[in-house]
Amino acid sequence: MLVNLTNGVQNINEVKDSMSSAFQWSSKQGVLCEESMRGMRFNIVDCEVHADAIHRGAGQIMPPSRRLFYALELLSQPTLA
Repeated sequence: MLVNLTNGVQNINEVKDSMSSAFQWSSKQGVLCEESMRGMRFNIVDCEVHADAIHRGAGQIMPPSRRLFYALELLSQPTLA
C-alpha cells in the first residue's frame, strides 16, 4: 500500500502517477527472489519536487522511486513465505 501523507508539497500531483507505477513495478518483483510483496505499507511523508517540469517526468521519477521501494523492503527485514 502506498499512502500519501504529505501536506503542502507543490507539484506532487505531477509525480504521483510515476511513483504509483514504480510502486506497482517494485511490488510485483520484490528484491529477494523477484516474488510479490505482501503486507507492506509505504508512507510518503515528505517530498521535494524539482521546479523544472522536464525533471518531473516518468523517466526521472520511476527509477529512483523503484530503488527506494526496494531499499525500504530490505530495511524491513523481509522473509520468504
